[in-house]
Amino acid sequence: MSGGGRSAILALLQPVFVLVFIAGLLLVACDGGDAGREQAERDLERVEASVLSLGEALDAQRVTNAALIGKYAAEVARAKPSLRELAELLGKEGTRAGTLYQGLQTRVQDARATLQTWNGDSNARLNFQEELANLAAAADRNEFNRALTDPLNVLADLSDGALPRVGAISKAASQQANNADGQGPGSQLVGNPNYGQWRTDSGGSSFWVWYGQYALMRNLLGGGIGYGAWSRGRDYSYYHDYGRRNYTSPAARQRQTRVESTARRKFASEGRAFNSPYARRRQGASTAVSRQKFSSSYARPRSQPRVSAASVRGFGGGGYRGPSRGK
Repeated sequence: MSGGGRSAILALLQPVFVLVFIAGLLLVACDGGDAGREQAERDLERVEASVLSLGEALDAQRVTNAALIGKYAAEVARAKPSLRELAELLGKEGTRAGTLYQGLQTRVQDARATLQTWNGDSNARLNFQEELANLAAAADRNEFNRALTDPLNVLADLSDGALPRVGAISKAASQQANNADGQGPGSQLVGNPNYGQWRTDSGGSSFWVWYGQYALMRNLLGGGIGYGAWSRGRDYSYYHDYGRRNYTSPAARQRQTRVESTARRKFASEGRAFNSPYARRRQGASTAVSRQKFSSSYARPRSQPRVSAASVRGFGGGGYRGPSRGK
């Protein structure tokens, strides 16, 4: 069998391996003794191998949107020299050096540190196994391909519509469908802990702060973004509407919960209604992405992640397929 044939078969089987792996985690979580710890160590090693395998796929440009994001970054840098630094930064998201991939590696390291303090506490065991299951799903090549649509579509928006969005409807259509505030290019990444964090001041108001070089986004979005306004008027993003479970560390999820609780209390004290950013799923995913997410979901306990089964169509072969044009 040719190398291409083997790769195609492995790509089809990968979601099955993830499903089997997660089913095993549910069984292991019930055993808190030495045998349970040994199995947890083996499971962690398999997750780590999956993350490394994803890195190898990125190196070989076998992740469709990872290859495409580099092309988009180069085009934006060429057309808009003033955005070169930001475009090149976003272009790294299709590589091992990208924030999204680095986040998975950090979570593997955190899981290994957690394993050093393994004990018989049932809640701790379940939390640990859930994190491994989320990581296993996040490292799936097809799911990672979809997660890249957020930074990829930031580049599309920076091109003023010259480059089509991928895996999402046009910017104008999305804003209209969600009655979203026009927060400018880059708003897909607001609230995603891989790129920044919410900070709460002494008065209980929270605002978004970008990490490192991503502070360049601040000017594009017209200054600071408050949590309340963002929560009420956010638009569609893959992370918030589909991928948050897989691409959020346990610590980041706790911070998200605290920020929302603080905002809810503040609004209540002021007699204002608070709208959770996750009260409803925003519209905006392309038909292909919506169909893939629906078809790849499966019956599972509420605490376990959904696992993706099909890849997003992006750039390749005869050119662009699927994405819609427009601002």
